[in-house]
Parts: sequence; structure tokens; C-alpha cells
Amino acid sequence: GQDRLNLFGPQALSNIALAFAKAGESHPKLFQKIGDHVAGRISLDSFNPQALSNTVWAFATAGESHPELFKKIGNHIAGLGCFDSFKPQELSNTVWAFATSGVPHPELFKKIGGHVARLGSLDSFKPQDLSNIAWSFATAGDSHSELFKKMGDHIADQETGGVI
Repeated sequence: GQDRLNLFGPQALSNIALAFAKAGESHPKLFQKIGDHVAGRISLDSFNPQALSNTVWAFATAGESHPELFKKIGNHIAGLGCFDSFKPQELSNTVWAFATSGVPHPELFKKIGGHVARLGSLDSFKPQDLSNIAWSFATAGDSHSELFKKMGDHIADQETGGVI
């Protein structure tokens, strides 16, 4: 039953969803159970940035809709005072998942966009991270001028002749 999912920690739950998504294996009942379990938790404080990001990424990749789960995770992340513990790929995958799933969360996009725009350098971001972030903001319809200026300057200032 539902209570048996308590045996799985946050990392295990996100890894299970991630494995099914990466393998292209559809299992709507499993995703529904995981989504209900995570969305029904009082707190997501035990979920680290990787587990939060991987969970929404897995649902979006698998094409599994669970708006309550996305709202719960989006609200939790948006409510964090600091994003320094998030790796660039985790930020990128999170906004990509929300944009791909079509679940709006303007506050989450505003907070993540502001964080990235205020970073001293974007050198830790891979081209794919920047591409996914730009695509996600454009797709979600959440404009963030400071973010786009920061990314545009970073990309335009790259040395020519090589792959960014």
C-alpha cells in the first residue's frame, strides 16, 4: 500500500522514477503512487537538490502528469532561501521539467532566474544547461531579462573557434 513507500527514502524514490524514465518504461500506476506519496508529505526537507530535480525530471521525461507533485516540489524549491547547494544541471533540469510538463510555477522561475542572473560567472554551466534554461523560460512564458542578458553576455563572450 501507500505506507510501504515510507520504506524508500527520497533518493531511492527519485532514483526509481529516474530509472523508469531513462529506460523508457511506462508504469503510470508506479508514477501515480510515487507522486501521491511525495506530494502528500508534510515536508520535503529530507529531499536534497538532486532528489528534487531528478523527481520532476523523471515525471516530465516519462510524460507522467502529476500537478500536485510539481506544485509541492516547486513551492519547496521556491521557498528555499538559497540555491547554492543546487548544481547547474539540477537548476537546468528543474526548470526544463516544469516547462516540459506544462505545469506553471512563475515564482519558481523567478527565483531560479534571479539566482542564475546574480552569479558572478556562468563558467560552471555546460552549454546544455544554458540551452535548457533558455528554452525552459521561453517555453514556460516566464521572461527574465536579467537572466537572458547574463546568459547572452556569457555565450557571446566565449572565444570563437571552438565549441562552447
